Amino acid sequence: MGNARADDGPSAAALGVKVETLIRSDRSWNGDLLPKLNDIQAEVTVLRVTVPAGVTLPRHLHPVINAGVLLQGSLRVESDDGASQSLQPGQALIETVNKMHRGVSLGPEPAVVVVVYVAPKGSPITVPAASAPKGNLNKAADEIVTVRPLTTSTNKQKLKQFVGISGANSGARGLSMNRVVIPPGGQAAAHRHVGSESAIFLLAGRVKTFYGPCLERSVINQTGDFLFIPAGVIHMPVNLSASEPAIAIVARNDANEQEHVELHAPPDKVKDAQRTPNCAAPGHK
Repeated sequence: MGNARADDGPSAAALGVKVETLIRSDRSWNGDLLPKLNDIQAEVTVLRVTVPAGVTLPRHLHPVINAGVLLQGSLRVESDDGASQSLQPGQALIETVNKMHRGVSLGPEPAVVVVVYVAPKGSPITVPAASAPKGNLNKAADEIVTVRPLTTSTNKQKLKQFVGISGANSGARGLSMNRVVIPPGGQAAAHRHVGSESAIFLLAGRVKTFYGPCLERSVINQTGDFLFIPAGVIHMPVNLSASEPAIAIVARNDANEQEHVELHAPPDKVKDAQRTPNCAAPGHK
C-alpha cells in the first residue's frame, strides 16, 4: 500500500481525513469560565480525527499546547528535524508546539485519534505549512518572515485584533504590528503602554481618543489619519459610529506589547493616588 503524500498538494480533506469537533468551549461542564492564559480567556477544543490507512497528513504546526490519544489503528508522528514517535491504540502523545510535523496512518485500518487543545480564545490551533512563518521563530536572523493571521484574539484593552508581527510569531525583537477593530459604538478599556510608543494608521472609521491622567483631553481622527501616542500616556479610543467598525493598523516598539499593557483603574477603585489620579470618569461629548 503506497502512502498518499500531501506535503505540497491536496488538503487533508481531499485525502478522506475526517475531523469532528466534539466540544469547543471557554467554560467547564458546570458553566464556570475557565482561567485566563496571559490575560486572554482560555478555550478548550476536543477533536476526533480519522485518517485513512496509508495517508500522510499535510505538514503543519500547532501554536498552542495540545495532546492526543490514539483510539484505533497505528500512527507515526514525524517532525521536520527527523524525530518521530509511533503510537498504538491506547497510547497518548503530547504534541510539539510551533514545530513543523506530520502524521502518518500506518494501517491496516484507519487511525482514529482524539486531540485536546488548550489555547487563548480565538487563536488558531493548527497552522498549515503554507501559512506558517518561515525560519526559526526563536531567532530573527537573516530571513524574511511572512505571517498570515487566521483568526482574531481579544487583547487586554478588550478589542479584537489580528496579531500581525510579534516576537512569538516572527522572531521580532523590538517591534509589533497588529490590525485592531473597534466594533460599532464600542471602545477600548482605558490603558497605557508602559515603555513603548504607538504609531497608528486609521484604515476606516472615525475615532475619538480620550487621553491624559484623567482622560480629560481628546482628539478625533478619521480614515487615513496617522496617530502617535507617547509611551505611558493613558488613553481610551471610542468608535464614533453606531453602525460601522473602526479599523486600524497599530505598531509599537515592543515585540511582546501585551505584556506591558497596564489598564487604567476606574476612579472608584484607585488605591494608589500617586500612580493614578482620583478623577471623574470622562464624558463622551
